[in-house]
Amino acid sequence: MRLWTVLKEDKIFPIRSSNMRKKILVLHIAVIMTTIALGGDLNQVPKFSLIAIHAHLYHQSTGTVNTRDLLDGGELALWNTPIGEGESRSPSAALWILVEIEGPDFVNDLDGRLVLKVSDGTRTILHQTLILYDWLSRDKKLILPFLAYGTGCKKLTVVAKLEGYPESLIDVATLEKIVPFECGE
Repeated sequence: MRLWTVLKEDKIFPIRSSNMRKKILVLHIAVIMTTIALGGDLNQVPKFSLIAIHAHLYHQSTGTVNTRDLLDGGELALWNTPIGEGESRSPSAALWILVEIEGPDFVNDLDGRLVLKVSDGTRTILHQTLILYDWLSRDKKLILPFLAYGTGCKKLTVVAKLEGYPESLIDVATLEKIVPFECGE
C-alpha cells in the first residue's frame, strides 16, 4: 500500500483539504529526510513544546500592561494590588498572561490546542482554549495572549496544556506557575 493512501485514510491528521494534506506530508518527509541526511536521530525531529508562561498586571485606570513579568523568578510584592499597593503602584484587578510555544512550524493543519486554566484554590478564574490553527506564524514560536479578570488577592495557579497533537510530536505538554497575590490590612 502506498504511503499516501495510508496517510489519506489516517484519522490522526484530519486535514481540511487534500492539497494541504499533500503539503504537510511533503514538509514532514523533508524534515525526516534532512534529519537522516545530516546524521541525526529521528527521535530528535522538532516537536511542539510549551516554553514559558509570562504574567503581567493590567492597570484598569490607565489601560496599560505592566512590563514586569511576575513569573520571572524575582522578588515580588503583590500585596493589595486591586487598590494599587505593592508591586502594582496602580490599581490592577486583571492579569495579562502570555504563553510561549515552540514547534516545527505553525502553518500546519493539525488539530493542536492550547488550554489555559487559572484558579485561586476555590474557583476557576479563567478556562480558555485556543485552536492553534487560527494563529499563523512563519516562525517556530507562538506567543499567545490571555486575560484573567478578578485577580489580585488570592494566590493563583496558572496551568497551560498542549492538546490535540499525537504524543510523538510533543516534548513539553504542560507548564504550571504560581502568582503569589495576597490582600489584607
